[in-house]
Amino acid sequence: MNKINLQECSKLALETGRIILQSGGATNRVELMMRKVCEGFGYDDCESFVTPTGIFFSLSDGEANITTRIKRIENRRIDLGKITQVSQLVNCLQSDKCHIMTHTQGRSKEFLKELRRIDGENPYPMWVTNLCGGATSGFFCLLFGGSWTEFLIAFIIGIIISASLKYISRLPVNNFLLNAIASALIVFLAKTIDTWVPNIRLDNIIIGGIMILVPGLALTNAIRDTMSGDLVSGTARGVEAIIVTIAIVAGSGTMLKLWTLLGY
Repeated sequence: MNKINLQECSKLALETGRIILQSGGATNRVELMMRKVCEGFGYDDCESFVTPTGIFFSLSDGEANITTRIKRIENRRIDLGKITQVSQLVNCLQSDKCHIMTHTQGRSKEFLKELRRIDGENPYPMWVTNLCGGATSGFFCLLFGGSWTEFLIAFIIGIIISASLKYISRLPVNNFLLNAIASALIVFLAKTIDTWVPNIRLDNIIIGGIMILVPGLALTNAIRDTMSGDLVSGTARGVEAIIVTIAIVAGSGTMLKLWTLLGY
């Protein structure tokens, strides 16, 4: 079986790593999957260094030919489904029963086609994600001792925040401002509803809404990367989680203070 072109293999490995990293995957998983892609196409000599914002990758054919690529990662979101699909595709590449073509050149084209399909896939419509955001906010409100009336209010706020995040993220704002604006909007909606609905506890509603923004997976990946020896990535992810937390506190605290100054 002939190997595919060195540059083509490097491109496929980098594209695999990009999708996993942009979907919230841990850096050690990214490096593992990139190495498996290279081995699946006949190259064993590869090195990679992955951070939350970039991939540095080098591939050699064992002789004098070496190719090095760098990919900057700007937009990241949590999509565990894509990580699972890409991982299954890479593992299938090394299996004799893989549905991908057995011919090497055909496999590379089919592999790239599958990667692009997974990358462009949007498995859940917007209304489903909005409802899930509302359910997350509402049930966390109940978890912290809220009533069913407060659950309903938190559910509505969660839907509004989930929908708003889709549009706010399209603006030229960084992650800090995005979370600060979203948390301020949660407080604004809760305080506004409080003027119309009596005898509700705002703390339960606000906490339920804020739970949508809490960077739980980022913190988990930070601990995981640090324990696996990726100190740079672990530190970066940990700092990112802290910054997001500060943004949530700043946005909600500022809006609460403004309402206090207005006499409400």
